[in-house]
This record gives sequence, structure tokens and C-alpha cells, in this order.
Amino acid sequence: MTTAATPAARPTQSVLQVLPLPHAMGCRGYLVFDPERREAAALDLHLDQAAGLAEALAGRDLRLKLVIDSHTHADHPSASHRVAQAFGATRVTHEKAHHAGVTQHPKDGATLELGRGALTVRHAPGHTPDHLVLEAPGVVFSGDSLFIGSVARTDFLGGNAGELFDTLARVFGRLPGETVLYPGHDYAGRTDSTLAKERAANPWLKLADRARFVEALTANPPPKPANMGDLLRFNRENTPLPQRISAAEARERIEGGASLSVIDVRTDAEVDAEMISGSRQILLDTVMARADEVRAVPAPRLLLCKLGVRAARAQAALASLGIEGLVVIEGGIQAYKAAGGKVVPRKEGAVAPSGGACSAGAPAAGGGCSAPPPPA
Repeated sequence: MTTAATPAARPTQSVLQVLPLPHAMGCRGYLVFDPERREAAALDLHLDQAAGLAEALAGRDLRLKLVIDSHTHADHPSASHRVAQAFGATRVTHEKAHHAGVTQHPKDGATLELGRGALTVRHAPGHTPDHLVLEAPGVVFSGDSLFIGSVARTDFLGGNAGELFDTLARVFGRLPGETVLYPGHDYAGRTDSTLAKERAANPWLKLADRARFVEALTANPPPKPANMGDLLRFNRENTPLPQRISAAEARERIEGGASLSVIDVRTDAEVDAEMISGSRQILLDTVMARADEVRAVPAPRLLLCKLGVRAARAQAALASLGIEGLVVIEGGIQAYKAAGGKVVPRKEGAVAPSGGACSAGAPAAGGGCSAPPPPA
């Protein structure tokens, strides 16, 4: 949907099939469907994937019945409202999500009928209080709870490390080892794992002591996701993402940690002379060819040029590819400087380390969590 590497649909142990929908940012959405009854459910789609979903449905002659958010996303805009409205589908979240326009809030153990099959819902708090995990025979969609080689962070949106420990045991501990795990994120290009593999290799599942798990997971939390306020308003209330912002607002956002969302479309000579530290340069003439690099930037993406003209051109070009969350900084870097924004020569600029905004990493010294795994 967003790249040429989108995997093919995969069968499960039931009548349902799974089409993984990877996003360049590391998000993992899924289309789950019954090919005979032609009913489908979309799970955890990034807003960039809204346009491509139509192609996936049309190509398989599917009717979209359900649009599910496993939890309130804080690192990317959800496609749920857009997709449900476009296809007349029912939106599904946990009642604690409090998302405007959602009419179906399944309880723990409820089933969501889908063609000849069904998805079983498990309330799985930890990353967020509203988190759901979905099961079908032989597969589990873990959202942002259990990842491949890691688990979710719990330091914002009411997360709770102790509850995540309990969720890992209660929800995943009873499932067979051959169960295929489909996570809500993967930052290494992987699509799936199995619970047997995770039990053997995931360092977080080796932390059998609840207190130690909590201590490790809550130590040294990484920075919060960029633009979280915008994203929460969009995902909870469908408040539109901005199309343009003033230079003064851009300065406020960037000083608040959104420099990684800045895409500078100016020339090498211009960026050599002055840039916003932490920004990413993608030349205007190359934005279409480098669209996946744009997708990998956290939305809302702040488009920057000298005066705003080239940024507007980049916005139009990228929007034609279905890329959403594109924001022009009005007046460009000239207005940004006039508003008191700090710029530096390229040689003094820095790009913060990339990584998963929702993943805790490995529980080792120096990583996203500081506690080492228990001794063998």
C-alpha cells in the first residue's frame, strides 16, 4: 500500500486471511478478510494508507465491515475515521479510548463476526488503558503490546508497566507457541514472528519477576513521540491536521521536539549555509522518488523552503501519492528566523537518532530501558 514491498495475503488456521500492510515509519496495519464471503476488517492503518486501502479492497472484491484501532495511537495519525466514512464501515475501539464517532466497544472475550470467521477481542492494558489484542485461530494481532524482540513503552497516555506484565502473561501466555504474531510496529522490516520464537528470544519475556520488569521498563524512558498533541486531537476527535502553519507556530513546535518532522526541500548550497538542526533534507526535485523517506518522517510533516513556495509544491506532489499530514511552514526559513527560530550551518547541525517511538527496546544497559536481563 505504501511501498512495493507489501506482502501477499496469508492464510490462517481459520477461514480468514491476513494481508500485512507495512508503512515506512515502522507501523504495521492489517487487512483481515474472508475471501469467500468477501468481508474484511482493517486494523491499525496509518492515515497515509487510506488511499491505498481502496485498491486492496477492490482488487479482492472485498466489502469493508470493520475498522479497528487496537489503541489510541500517539505516534501517527490513524486512518480509521477516513476509511470508515468512505466505506460505510463500523469503527471499533475499547470504551476507554473515548474516540468520537465510534459506536462499537467490545468487552474482553467478545467476538467480532467477519464472514465465516471471527476475531476474538482481549482487553490488554499496559501500553495504554484502552489497548485491545485481537485473536483468530493460529494468529494474534498484538498492536502495541508485544513486539518482535521487544514490548511497548508505558510512560505516556496512562500506560502502566505492571499492567503490561500482566497482559503478556494473561493474553499471550495461554496461546500455543505456533501462534503467528502480527505486531503493530516493527522498526527492522519484519512482518511477523511466532510466540515460540518470542518466548525463546525476546528478552522482555524472560523477565519473570514483575517488579524487575516494571523497574526495567520504566527506567530512562525515551523522548515522547513528536507532534503528540496534534495526533491525539486527530485520532480522538478527528480534529483536522493543519495544512499550513505560521513561522512562529513552527518555532514553537520545533523547540518542543518536532525538529525530526521538518523536511527541508531547499538546495544543498542553501542547507549548507543554514538549516534547522535535526531536520531532514529532501530536494524538491526528488520528493516523488523519495516518497518513502517522507513517509518515514513523523506526521504532521513540516515542509520548509526559503519562502514557502517550494514547500507548497512539494505538498501538492506528495499529496498526489496519498501521503497525508503535510504542513507548509509559511514564509519558509526566512520567516522562521524572523520569528526567532534558531538555525545553524549544516556542519553544526545534527539529526537525532531514529528509532521506534512506541518500542521499549531491549532491557539492557544503555538502551531504551536501563535494567539488564536476569542472569541465566
